[in-house]
This record gives sequence, C-alpha cells and structure tokens, in this order.
Amino acid sequence: MKTTEHEQNRAESAGGRPGRRGLRLVIPLAILIAGAAGAVYLNRTGPKPQKRAPDPIVALVETMTLKRAAEQVVVQAMGTVLPAREMTLKSRVAGEVIRHHAEFSEGGLLKTGDEVMRIDPEDYELAVRQKQSQVANAVYGLKLEEGYQEVARREWDLLGGGGEAKASDAELALRKPHLRKARADLRAAEAELTQARLNLARTRIHSPFNAVVRSRAVAIGSQIMPQDTLGQLVGTDAYWIQASVPVDRLSWIDVPRRTGEAGAPVLIRYGGGQWTREGRVIKLLSDLEPGGRMARILIEIQDPLDLASDAAAARGGRPPLLIGEYVLMDIRGAEVADVFPIPRQALRDDDHVWIAKPDGILAVRRVTPVWRGSETVFISHGLAEGERLIVSALAAPVEGMPVRLVSDEKKPAPWRSGTSRSD
Repeated sequence: MKTTEHEQNRAESAGGRPGRRGLRLVIPLAILIAGAAGAVYLNRTGPKPQKRAPDPIVALVETMTLKRAAEQVVVQAMGTVLPAREMTLKSRVAGEVIRHHAEFSEGGLLKTGDEVMRIDPEDYELAVRQKQSQVANAVYGLKLEEGYQEVARREWDLLGGGGEAKASDAELALRKPHLRKARADLRAAEAELTQARLNLARTRIHSPFNAVVRSRAVAIGSQIMPQDTLGQLVGTDAYWIQASVPVDRLSWIDVPRRTGEAGAPVLIRYGGGQWTREGRVIKLLSDLEPGGRMARILIEIQDPLDLASDAAAARGGRPPLLIGEYVLMDIRGAEVADVFPIPRQALRDDDHVWIAKPDGILAVRRVTPVWRGSETVFISHGLAEGERLIVSALAAPVEGMPVRLVSDEKKPAPWRSGTSRSD
C-alpha cells in the first residue's frame, strides 16, 4: 500500500514541472510581442516629419558702379639724385695760396663770380712790368725803322729807282725786311704782355657758376702747380635724377627730342615720402640699364637746395635734396579718354572681371585693359556704364551664382581713382 502512494506522488511531481517552465517562456514572449505591436502602432499613427530643401548660400560681395572717364597715366619709377653740373677746380698757374673764400670748404655755397682763392700775384705783376718794357722797346724799334724807311726811299729816288736793279736789291735798299721784323717784334712783345696779364689774372680763381663745395684739396699756404686739383664743385641751379623704367612704358612718357624742350612733369617723393618736389623729364639715355635691361631717363629739378629767396620762403622746412639720395617718382604720362578705371584687385585672370547683375547673379566678363598700374587698371572694352563691378574676393566663383551686394556708399572700395601708378 505504501509503495503505491509513493509512486503516485512521484507521478504527480513529474507531471507538474513542465507547466511552470512554459509560463516562464510565454510571459517574456508576450511582452516582446506587445512592445513590437505598440511600436508599429505608434509609427503608423504618430506625426510625420516634413521634408524641406536647404536654404541656398548667397555670397556677400562689395561692388562699385562703373563710370567712363578721362584718366591720366602715372608711371612710377625709382632713381638716384645726380649733379647736373660738376667740375674739378684746378689752377692754371703756380704759386702759394694766400687767401680763399670763407665758404670754400665741404658743403660751402658759392655764387657765380665769387673769388674762390688767390695765389700770390707778386711774381706775375713783375712779369707784366717786364713785358710792358719789352713792348715799349718794340714800339721804339718800329718807329725808328719807319724813319729809316723814309730816308731809304729818298736815297732810292735820288739814284733814279736803281735802273736795272733786281727786285731783291730794291727790297733791301728800301729796308722792307727791317720793317717787317720791327713789326713782328712788336706783335711778339704785345703777345707776351697779354700772356703775362692773363697769368696775373689767373692768380684769382673764381667760381664759374652757383655751386656747393663737394671737396677741398688745398688751404692757405699750399704750394700749387698748374693743373693741380683745388677742389670739387657741384652746380646748385639744378640737379638730375636718373630713373629706370620698363621699355614698354616709354610710349606713355613725353620725352623731349632736343635739349631745352619741356618733357613730362614729374612728382619727386623723398624723405620716406614726407617731402615732394616738382621736376621734368629732359632726356632719354641711349642705352639700357645693364642689370635689369630697363630704359634710363633723366629728370631735372630746378633749385634743389631751395636757395632762391622765394623758394626759401615757400619750402616750409623742406630739406634739400642730397647727391646720391634715393627717391621715388610719379611721372605723369599721356591722358587716356573714355575708359573705365577699376582697382587692380578687381581684374581676374589677367583679362576678366566679375559683374553683379541687377537680378543678383554673378557674370564673368572678359575685358580689354589699355593700362595696368599698381593700383588701377584702365579698361576700354567689355564693360558698360552703370554696371556693378565686384571688387571683393570670392572663394569659388561660378558663372550664374547668386550674390548679395554690400552698399559701396557705406563701405567704399579700397582704392583711389584719377591717376594710376605703374608696377
């Protein structure tokens, strides 16, 4: 009986385990199914996101309004100040220096005709007196010979003209060779007197032009010989500037054909650009600069030291130009009519520009430049009056892309019109 009860309990125990395990699997599965069903329901019944095209990116550009004008070309050049007139002062006689001008030292100023120095004249004064005595003796000899001529002519007439005498005999009888010699002696004595007077005058050495003393080689007490160097003088009435310009720029510059003709006006800037002077082109040199193969022209500046009374009052503290000084120049060239002046940075790829059309679309335009300066370019063809030229940069410009304009009244383009400097 006990065995039967025990077997029954085992059977009941074995039959009850599969039921609990099934519940453990069914419950999670039911939760997953319910979650998936809810997600599907929410996806189908929830609000849908609306699709929208991205806003287009429009570049912001600076522009300027194009206007036709008559513009003057300005060729920019660099050069060095040179003396227009320079000389080495030398003596033509020997002697001791006994006096010199107070300004005869480095940097001193001399005027035309100033006595620069004086050589001891005593020996030359004595020579003049000696030559005067010789002239007096020659005059005496000529007068005496003229008296002999009269006596000889009378004697010749008393002899009847010599009859069949030879011409040479007649010439000697009339003392014609004696007369020629007396006259020649007088001319020689007068020439020696003139030379002595010249030598005496040369003991006083004068400045041949308005000059500044560049160097001095002698002092009071110096013994000098003919052709000894006394000093270096530089004319102050004018200086020259030798400038180098590209050969293709010469056609824009008015260069005189002959000396004395007026050439292109030039604005000279020196002292770091703080000071200016006016000059003119006077010559084109015949050869090119050896190093850069550039053409060389000469510019003349009048009164570079401001020594004239009116210039001294008007200079306002302006310093003088110095020999050897390095200067910048704006050479005013020919005038170009009916062109569009645009800033240099607005020219793209050498011969293209960007135009902002009235509808805000970018147009790439090919143009014809007639002058290219460092700041300005003159365009003759390819543009129209009133068009808007884009002067600012664009990262990736494409024909037809939209652009937004910055009013050039509020922010003007960074350039100046009116003149154009060359590269």
